[in-house]
Amino acid sequence: IRTWRERVLVGANIAILLLLIAAPLLALALRSLVEIGADGTAALTLDYYTRLNQNSTRGSFFVPPLTAIGNSLRFALAATALALGVGVPGAYLLNRRPTAGDRQARRKWSVVGGRWSVVALLDPLFMLPLGTSAITLGLGYIIVFSRPPITLIASPWLIPAVHALLAFPFVVRSLLPALRGLDPRLREAARALGASPLRVLREIDLPLLFPALLAGAVFAFTVSIGEFGAALLLARPENQTVPVVIDRLLGLPGALNYGRALALSTVLMLTTTLSFVLLERVRFRDLGEF
Repeated sequence: IRTWRERVLVGANIAILLLLIAAPLLALALRSLVEIGADGTAALTLDYYTRLNQNSTRGSFFVPPLTAIGNSLRFALAATALALGVGVPGAYLLNRRPTAGDRQARRKWSVVGGRWSVVALLDPLFMLPLGTSAITLGLGYIIVFSRPPITLIASPWLIPAVHALLAFPFVVRSLLPALRGLDPRLREAARALGASPLRVLREIDLPLLFPALLAGAVFAFTVSIGEFGAALLLARPENQTVPVVIDRLLGLPGALNYGRALALSTVLMLTTTLSFVLLERVRFRDLGEF
């Protein structure tokens, strides 16, 4: 940044980012600490946080927000494990590209006229969940799993499954650059010294890919814990997540319910913020950058 035009451009971009991103989040956190009385006076309070578990409407299907936090954490951990379990093999598959001189491999991977490979078709297919609405996926799960022969509509695993599908592209895109950056001579040297494929994976790949794996895990965790559309359709009363409870609280009358929704939103925001702070702390040489 040398000229005044560049300074103005960068300053304007920073101001827009602060206005559109930082200001609403900061206002949300501050408003959760302010109680506005009937006379319009404002006072600092932690009452909305201390009364998160209070059933003010005495409803039979009330789910305490702290219980919803536990549900969200469990679902997020399960979704992270599922996304990694599917995303890691998917990234390895996309990384397998035949060389120009390997005619046999090119014939093996060829699909149409030697121009489109399986990898070329799978790459956009793996990114498809990014362009699909979560509520659309939730509705599809209801249609498929609500009748025999597979009736899983009451299973608590449906929500982690949808969240894992939504997080799957992030895991693949976090891991793929790191895989392509590995020096193949390391694996070849290990095999030449008699290491089995499992030992090569354990002692060569995993240590070098750990930052990218962690980046994918953090992305999957944050996608799951903040997802609303699919959870709104699939969550049963006892398995409601934090975003669903926030929506329920906003639908109830009274300043207390509104304040508790703000407090729970702030807790959710802090959780995702801490996740990305962890991601930035462990990122190594930009491996796993989406």
